[in-house]
Amino acid sequence: MQGIIGLLDLDYFYAQCEILRKPEIKSKPVVIVMPSLRENSGAIATCNYEARALKIRSGMPLSLAKKLASFETVFINADKPYYEDISQKVFEIVDFFCDKVEQVSIDEAYFDLSNPSGFSSARAVCVKIKQRIRAELGLTCSIGVSYNKLLAKMIASIKKPDGLFVVTQEESELFLSKQKVTALFGVGPKSEEIFKKYGVQLVSDIKKFKREDLVSWFGEANGSKLFDFAFGKDERVVDPNREKQQLSRMITIKQDSRDFEFVRQSIDFLSEMLYNNILGLKKHFKTVSLIIVTEKIETLTKSRTLSQPIESLMDLKQIEYALLKDFLNESHSLVRRVGVRVSNFDEDTGFQQKLFDF
Repeated sequence: MQGIIGLLDLDYFYAQCEILRKPEIKSKPVVIVMPSLRENSGAIATCNYEARALKIRSGMPLSLAKKLASFETVFINADKPYYEDISQKVFEIVDFFCDKVEQVSIDEAYFDLSNPSGFSSARAVCVKIKQRIRAELGLTCSIGVSYNKLLAKMIASIKKPDGLFVVTQEESELFLSKQKVTALFGVGPKSEEIFKKYGVQLVSDIKKFKREDLVSWFGEANGSKLFDFAFGKDERVVDPNREKQQLSRMITIKQDSRDFEFVRQSIDFLSEMLYNNILGLKKHFKTVSLIIVTEKIETLTKSRTLSQPIESLMDLKQIEYALLKDFLNESHSLVRRVGVRVSNFDEDTGFQQKLFDF
């Protein structure tokens, strides 16, 4: 069975997160700032495509970004806890579909898509992942799929934003031949200068040289690695590093409402879907949470923890109903989105999951 690896990259992630809670800024240039201790100082963490059109880039000093900004540009200080919470929800969805997930940053993860049916099934799984992330969280992502990490990473950036691109082993040579050498993993400004010195601009140009040449330029380890990369060789595997601590599902209801029965229908749907997931994972849980996003895009979470694991769908639903009643009694806000989350897993239960059963 041929190995297949995906790389999921959340599009302009921090900026997308801010647009989620402030929809009115969606069409404006949005710039996320990592502030420094000095007043009106800092660096740009990320920005959306409207801001990039103004030549604002990640890593740029805030002072320069403000000079390039238009009158509509929105500058927002980074809110890492908020982004980390959304990131957790995103990769829980990937966890649902894939046994092996290696999260490499707050907005990127490799995942193993190897299966007997090959790339067609792998692509279908990626479509479902993208659909779920958009439906439940309102986010877009780009996914690259190929037979190793190197190519999956390179491919993920080809059709951003909201892209899905697959390159098989048979297609890889043609794909690589058209890529700039800077697209290779590990090639930074210093490496690029060395390559330029020897007339190497495209990945295909590396093939004019011997492995020994690259070793003399970059040293044994890096030189050999870059030589192999030029031929599409990468032996790195997906190294799972995510501990499943909670699972959640979320949906936007058909219209903003405070009607218990109307919202309950969505809770039933989410609870049934989530409980089926839990059965497949052979998990027991003690904590149930209800997540409400109001018409003002405020997110409120109510939770209840029991002393013993919850082992029936009806128990899960009854707790969610009680949490919904608490919310309706305490708040006058309308429900726009509703979510169900379970956590506090029993550590004695196993975690088993089948990749293409969904």
